[in-house]
Amino acid sequence: MALRLQTTIIFNPNSTGDGRKNSEELRDALVSAGGEAKLIETEHAGHAEELAREIADKNESAYIVSSSGDGGYHEVINGILSSKHPKVVTGVLPSGNANDHYHFIHRGDIVQRVKSEDVDMIDILRVVTPQWTRYAHSYVGLGVTPQIGEVLTKNTLNPLKESWIVITHLFKTHPVKVRIGKNIRRYDHMVFSAIGKMSKYITLDENASATDGLFEVTLKRHGTVFELVHHFLRAVVANESNAQKSERYEMTMLRSTTIQLDGEVYNLSKGDEVVVTCEKKIVRCIV
Repeated sequence: MALRLQTTIIFNPNSTGDGRKNSEELRDALVSAGGEAKLIETEHAGHAEELAREIADKNESAYIVSSSGDGGYHEVINGILSSKHPKVVTGVLPSGNANDHYHFIHRGDIVQRVKSEDVDMIDILRVVTPQWTRYAHSYVGLGVTPQIGEVLTKNTLNPLKESWIVITHLFKTHPVKVRIGKNIRRYDHMVFSAIGKMSKYITLDENASATDGLFEVTLKRHGTVFELVHHFLRAVVANESNAQKSERYEMTMLRSTTIQLDGEVYNLSKGDEVVVTCEKKIVRCIV
């Protein structure tokens, strides 16, 4: 029986992994199984999002695969969810360095799952600010996260080397100042996550679920550098965390800062009201 899903594989030729090779192998396997599959190479930042939106607008039976790292998949997710057909099926081939989302939800053989249309429905984080609305498949981070996470995902590391990078960069970070309700807080580290690990080794919550309608909130109040080092070493070496579950989190930024969504960094301005929610099972995927 012919495969009903029409597959487009979007790959980043500049990803840290072998995006082209992975794309070609999946295309050949799908064609051998009786399906239709084609490759599209991205040409610039944001191109994967444009392509995914265009494909989803035209074909509600499409299957759009990102052969990239978490950042490329972030673009594809946002392209699909902003299209005329947000229920288009998506997936990711691990072709980056961290591939956090893939390692958390992957199951089974992708070709067999496409043949049987074995689709998962997963939760996605939604971030709303006065300037933009974006979705994150894995995590949203403020404070030390955008600064360290970007370095970690660009390097092939073992836990010891990753711990050293974390420690050295902790001395260069600045706390995030926010208003939550009537309270003013300063945090060195804020993460809202839909997965159990970030940047390959940093444990967020070993009991995290991608289908429970909740996200994990990991906070570290501003303190000494040594307290922050201890916090991250527990997460990297001992696999410990203090995450709490939530479905909505609101805060007002009291100074300009950056925020990271799945490895992609965006700017926040002083006075911005930021709302993070969990959109339950709105993405259809085969990973």
